[in-house]
Amino acid sequence: MRVLKIIGIIFMVIASAVGGAALRLMELLNDPNPLPVPKVSESRTELPPQILHPESASVTPELAVGESQKAESTARSTVNVLIVGLDNVEGGSRTDAIALAIFDAQNKALRIASIPRDSRVYIPGRSWDKINHAYVYGGINLLRETLVNLTGMPVDYFVKINYKSFPRIVDILGGVDIYVEKRMHYNDYSGKLFINIPAGQQHMDGKTALGYVRFRHDPLGDIGRVKRQQNFINIMMEKVKTPAILPKIPSIFTELYEAIDTDLAPLEALKLVQFAISIPSDRIKMFMAPGRTGSSKNISYWILDNNAFSLQLAAKLPPADSATLEGTENVELDFTPEPVNMSGFDSEKIAELRDKIMSIRILNGDGEKGIGKRAAQIFQRIGIEVPYTGNARHYDYRASSIIYPPDGDESVREGAMALAELCGIKNERLVQPDKRATSLTLILGHDKEELFRRLEPLNS
Repeated sequence: MRVLKIIGIIFMVIASAVGGAALRLMELLNDPNPLPVPKVSESRTELPPQILHPESASVTPELAVGESQKAESTARSTVNVLIVGLDNVEGGSRTDAIALAIFDAQNKALRIASIPRDSRVYIPGRSWDKINHAYVYGGINLLRETLVNLTGMPVDYFVKINYKSFPRIVDILGGVDIYVEKRMHYNDYSGKLFINIPAGQQHMDGKTALGYVRFRHDPLGDIGRVKRQQNFINIMMEKVKTPAILPKIPSIFTELYEAIDTDLAPLEALKLVQFAISIPSDRIKMFMAPGRTGSSKNISYWILDNNAFSLQLAAKLPPADSATLEGTENVELDFTPEPVNMSGFDSEKIAELRDKIMSIRILNGDGEKGIGKRAAQIFQRIGIEVPYTGNARHYDYRASSIIYPPDGDESVREGAMALAELCGIKNERLVQPDKRATSLTLILGHDKEELFRRLEPLNS
């Protein structure tokens, strides 16, 4: 499974971070039977209030927005992947590039939003700061949380790419030809970064190409760097399309194995790959989060235009004609969670788990109206108190999950584990402490019917 996962990630990264260009590489999978992927309906697009007021959103308990918000029945047709380029500096890592790849099945499109690392954002628990500091303060989880606060969109998965393998991958591909508008010269002795690229048409090896995509010491600063990165992606996209790339895949595989970290499962990665390579190149759009340069307390920032950015994230590409989308009809994205374990409980086991749980809060993370009340009735009949039901911040939870206060005693964690066992939630990533949780909380996801089928017999 590890090999399958890495292969899937390789193609997913090429498809998203390099613009979905590896149209021929799927032949390597040598699979005559495409993955069956169920269709899903059109997703909701809206502009949540936390986009304009992220500081208020960050203190909302358990990602809840309260009982008054009307839950709407909806199913997602997008999968959002956070892509982070990491640079090792003085024994640590910092984010040198941040992008959100939006795989849109309903619109048959892939959109990649680059976010300048100097963007001024609200980092939960830390106040206002540059977005790349979120990773320094709390790793990928805090960066992901910051991005959710910023956009109001869920971040389903992450892919971290370390720059140390970047030069070797470019060299394996035979270098890249790029026109440099003006000389790029910069020396950073502490970071061991030395850039000296003449103006004009250049054939760049891996080391030079890394300097090209990292250089930001001109009047445009980080904004100029983002534009160069997108230019590099477009050029590499054309290079990766060529059949000559196929013999080089084993060497690229070796480098990417060491360079990539992700929470994508093998099947999930392959579904994204299948989708990305099925859409034509004109259905792939790259853009940068709009804004302007500014400063606060003598620190320079990229001041985001949140309204414009929200509209860009929610925008759909113009409908394509049937000829353009030929061959994509059966390619959809629907990461249906694995069914929960339907094994029954005897009364003694139920009593043991109930005593550890005592009470829970329930949030609707699916969108179907009334499921919070339905779940509350089930748990109350079992003997578990439900003092609160409400709606999660968004309705895009693929799987039901559990959060609990991180500063509680051991009994709080034991209650969370008992609730997970009762609900059949086996994935450890779905049972996590959360500083915004005031008590043990169950967030109902798109697998709620499986959960109900497991729990409702306990009431009979």
